Amino acid sequence: MSAADEEKSAAACLRMLLESEPASAEQVSAWYTRAEALKRTLQSSVCGIDVPHLIWHYLDDADIRFRDGSYAQDQILAVEKIVEEWGGGVS
Repeated sequence: MSAADEEKSAAACLRMLLESEPASAEQVSAWYTRAEALKRTLQSSVCGIDVPHLIWHYLDDADIRFRDGSYAQDQILAVEKIVEEWGGGVS
Protein backbone atom coordinates (compact mmCIF):
# COMPACT_ATOMS: atom_id res chain seq x y z
CA MET A 1 0.00 0.00 0.00
CA SER A 2 1.39 3.40 -0.97
CA ALA A 3 1.45 6.45 1.29
CA ALA A 4 -1.34 7.97 -0.82
CA ASP A 5 -3.45 4.83 -0.30
CA GLU A 6 -2.78 4.93 3.44
CA GLU A 7 -3.83 8.59 3.53
CA LYS A 8 -7.06 7.81 1.67
CA SER A 9 -7.81 4.94 4.03
CA ALA A 10 -7.13 7.13 7.07
CA ALA A 11 -9.29 9.87 5.54
CA ALA A 12 -12.17 7.41 5.16
CA CYS A 13 -11.83 6.39 8.82
CA LEU A 14 -11.66 10.02 9.91
CA ARG A 15 -14.76 10.80 7.85
CA MET A 16 -16.63 8.04 9.68
CA LEU A 17 -15.52 9.49 13.01
CA LEU A 18 -16.56 12.98 11.92
CA GLU A 19 -19.98 11.64 10.97
CA SER A 20 -20.38 9.92 14.33
CA GLU A 21 -19.41 12.73 16.71
CA PRO A 22 -20.91 11.94 20.13
CA ALA A 23 -24.27 13.59 20.75
CA SER A 24 -24.43 12.43 24.37
CA ALA A 25 -22.00 11.69 27.16
CA GLU A 26 -22.86 8.01 26.82
CA GLN A 27 -21.66 8.00 23.19
CA VAL A 28 -18.20 9.39 23.99
CA SER A 29 -16.80 6.03 25.15
CA ALA A 30 -17.91 4.21 21.99
CA TRP A 31 -16.46 7.01 19.85
CA TYR A 32 -13.12 6.67 21.66
CA THR A 33 -13.10 2.93 20.95
CA ARG A 34 -13.35 3.64 17.21
CA ALA A 35 -10.74 6.40 17.49
CA GLU A 36 -8.32 4.02 19.23
CA ALA A 37 -8.57 1.62 16.29
CA LEU A 38 -7.58 4.41 13.89
CA LYS A 39 -4.74 5.51 16.19
CA ARG A 40 -3.29 1.99 16.14
CA THR A 41 -3.55 1.91 12.35
CA LEU A 42 -1.83 5.27 11.98
CA GLN A 43 0.92 4.30 14.41
CA SER A 44 1.64 1.12 12.46
CA SER A 45 1.68 2.85 9.07
CA VAL A 46 3.94 0.90 6.71
CA CYS A 47 4.70 4.00 4.64
CA GLY A 48 5.07 6.27 7.63
CA ILE A 49 2.50 8.82 6.51
CA ASP A 50 2.91 12.25 8.03
CA VAL A 51 0.01 12.54 10.46
CA PRO A 52 -0.61 16.18 11.42
CA HIS A 53 -0.48 16.82 15.16
CA LEU A 54 -4.06 18.09 14.99
CA ILE A 55 -5.29 14.60 14.08
CA TRP A 56 -3.84 13.13 17.28
CA HIS A 57 -5.61 15.86 19.27
CA TYR A 58 -8.86 15.18 17.42
CA LEU A 59 -8.65 11.49 18.28
CA ASP A 60 -8.10 12.35 21.96
CA ASP A 61 -10.51 15.28 22.43
CA ALA A 62 -14.07 13.95 21.97
CA ASP A 63 -14.96 14.72 25.57
CA ILE A 64 -13.74 18.31 25.18
CA ARG A 65 -15.63 18.77 21.89
CA PHE A 66 -18.76 17.42 23.56
CA ARG A 67 -18.51 20.06 26.30
CA ASP A 68 -17.27 22.99 24.18
CA GLY A 69 -19.15 23.65 20.95
CA SER A 70 -16.79 26.38 19.77
CA TYR A 71 -13.76 24.14 20.25
CA ALA A 72 -15.62 21.34 18.49
CA GLN A 73 -16.47 23.49 15.49
CA ASP A 74 -12.90 24.74 15.05
CA GLN A 75 -11.35 21.31 15.45
CA ILE A 76 -13.84 19.58 13.16
CA LEU A 77 -13.33 22.16 10.40
CA ALA A 78 -9.56 21.68 10.61
CA VAL A 79 -9.89 17.88 10.46
CA GLU A 80 -12.27 18.12 7.50
CA LYS A 81 -9.61 20.13 5.65
CA ILE A 82 -7.01 17.43 6.31
CA VAL A 83 -9.45 14.74 5.16
CA GLU A 84 -9.93 16.66 1.91
CA GLU A 85 -6.16 17.05 1.47
CA TRP A 86 -5.73 13.32 1.94
CA GLY A 87 -8.22 12.70 -0.84
CA GLY A 88 -11.05 11.50 1.33
CA GLY A 89 -13.54 14.29 0.78
CA VAL A 90 -16.21 15.11 3.32
CA SER A 91 -19.80 14.09 2.84
